[in-house]
Amino acid sequence: METNKKIEYWDLIAKYYSDECNQQEVNDLLEWKNENIDNQILFNQVKEDLEIINLNESMSKINVDSAWEKLRDRIQEEEQIVPIIEEEKNRIVAFPAILKYAAVIILLISIGFFSTKVYQNISDKMVEYVSLSDLSKDIVLPDGSTVLLNANSKISYPNAFASNERRIKLEGEAFFDVTKNTDRPFIIEVNDAEVKVLGTSFNVNANNLEHKIEVFVETGLVQLSRKRNNEEKILIKPGNVGIMSKDKLIKEKNYNRNIVAWKTKEIIFYEDNLKNVIEILNKTYNSDITCENQDILKLRYTSTFRDQEIDSILNVICLTFDLKIENVDNRIILIKHGS
Repeated sequence: METNKKIEYWDLIAKYYSDECNQQEVNDLLEWKNENIDNQILFNQVKEDLEIINLNESMSKINVDSAWEKLRDRIQEEEQIVPIIEEEKNRIVAFPAILKYAAVIILLISIGFFSTKVYQNISDKMVEYVSLSDLSKDIVLPDGSTVLLNANSKISYPNAFASNERRIKLEGEAFFDVTKNTDRPFIIEVNDAEVKVLGTSFNVNANNLEHKIEVFVETGLVQLSRKRNNEEKILIKPGNVGIMSKDKLIKEKNYNRNIVAWKTKEIIFYEDNLKNVIEILNKTYNSDITCENQDILKLRYTSTFRDQEIDSILNVICLTFDLKIENVDNRIILIKHGS
């Protein structure tokens, strides 16, 4: 179904680059392009391939039927798509404007669309993946993209990316700053989800008790979808967060001021109860702070911290609420003075 949809737009894209679209066709095509990352990739790929082919006036004739014959065979072998209807065979025809974009698409498909899939299968067997895990670890990927890996997280990536995509695997949480490349989408496999981008900065978090995937977008556009159902996907814009759980896939405005505090080390509390304060500190500093007194956990706290050590932050909180710290087996326990 997805491939059939693309076929419907191949002619229109080539027609667009041949300056043969009317205004309504241009509007329809641009609306389709902005629906998701996959459409943007196809739209840009056609432009790149057209530049490579560099059609000129010498291409005045082409065996259109022979090309369609070859294309049909490739489609049946690779995708088992419904066969394309044959017309008269072995007929050399003139190459008028109305057939120019159709012939271009035949050539593009023949040299690119299906061959990239074959290359991907080969490259998957050739590469070795490297797994890294550390506290707030900076990683530079083979394409120049950078990843800040949170504690208790792991990322796996090939020594060299394939020619048609940049695919990695993530466990836990990481912030990505992806080098833009419209020909090679950047794809993150995380649990049952896939995150796909062309070039942007965003945070992916699968390190939570609810077993949710959360994607917060700082710049650019990010597509979040399920691995087993590519039809179920959302496009996330800057300032929004996409959330995928077992039974839902939604996007919403982000109201969590500290969603990437683990990365920035800037923490903002505004009338937060101490229970939430402790949870945010534990996530940001990979600490184990607890407090068993429910009255203390209900206290409200407002403050901002920038690049401060956890000990300094806890001293300020303790002074504010007349608390003291006890260290027991690497745990930090907040208790009332006199308890």
